[in-house]
Amino acid sequence: MPRLTTSLPKYRKHKASGQAIVNLDGSDFYLGPYGSQASRREYDRLVEEWQQNGRRLPPRGLHNELATAELLNSYHKFAEGYYVKNGRPTSAIHGIRAMLKLVRKYYGDTQAVEFGPLALKSLQARMTRSTVTWKSSIYRPA
Repeated sequence: MPRLTTSLPKYRKHKASGQAIVNLDGSDFYLGPYGSQASRREYDRLVEEWQQNGRRLPPRGLHNELATAELLNSYHKFAEGYYVKNGRPTSAIHGIRAMLKLVRKYYGDTQAVEFGPLALKSLQARMTRSTVTWKSSIYRPA
């Protein structure tokens, strides 16, 4: 009987290309130059989605050419015109900007069609962890 494990797939260096690589469900994913922040971010994003989907790769459908960053820019323009009261932006726009910044950081280079429910769950989990860390550092007894 196979041994159950909770370990994460390894972030490795592909010697021939110098790229960072991770193997999920028998498929290799190239992440960018080994050791770079961009490759670490891509690793975190892929592994988080993989975990949110029950340690399986999410299904891939038809591909669209629209990048997530383009979609975020369009939504930002819409939000700046929509969330206005008496000719001034409302406070909602600050929360929208913060969320768009987070989505752009982790998914800006991917196609918009790839940002689905698993990506949203991944971002929610990341935000929850960072909020707990931030709050615990504020309320730490002296």
